[in-house]
Amino acid sequence: YNTRMATKGLLGGTTVNLDEKDRAILRLLVRDPQMQVADIAREVGVQRDTVVYRVKRMEKRGLIMKYHTILDPLALGLGVFMMVLVKLNPVSKSELEVFLGKLMAHKNVTHISRLVGKHDYLLQIAAEDILAFDAVLDDIKAIQVGLIADIEISNVIDGLKTDDFSGLI
Repeated sequence: YNTRMATKGLLGGTTVNLDEKDRAILRLLVRDPQMQVADIAREVGVQRDTVVYRVKRMEKRGLIMKYHTILDPLALGLGVFMMVLVKLNPVSKSELEVFLGKLMAHKNVTHISRLVGKHDYLLQIAAEDILAFDAVLDDIKAIQVGLIADIEISNVIDGLKTDDFSGLI
């Protein structure tokens, strides 16, 4: 049977049709992105060439966006995690692009989400300590003076779930 999985939204992709073999391959890759093609083929019950073809097809269609390593922030000396809600004053498209470009380039800003509601953006910021976080916040406010209308800050004390969408495959 075929299942449709939407990749539209965060990145503006298209809907991709997945059969059970595609889903099995994806579940294995989510569990171990470095899993060898031969091992995937054996577990799914298909030829190696089939795995290569299907993975390349899913990459080309934008379903598999990237493979990455997840680092332990505490081991890197990043002990402060803050969620920052940002409300912007009215702004031109070009000013917004400059602002977002500088946010994306800031090494301490680990996630940016555009919101609907009271705030426009949710930022996740990692820093060594509260003084370093304060400096990051000053950097953000200085990108374009007068652009930010409101900021709300919440300290993340524990991450309870980070989902890789594997439960939805």
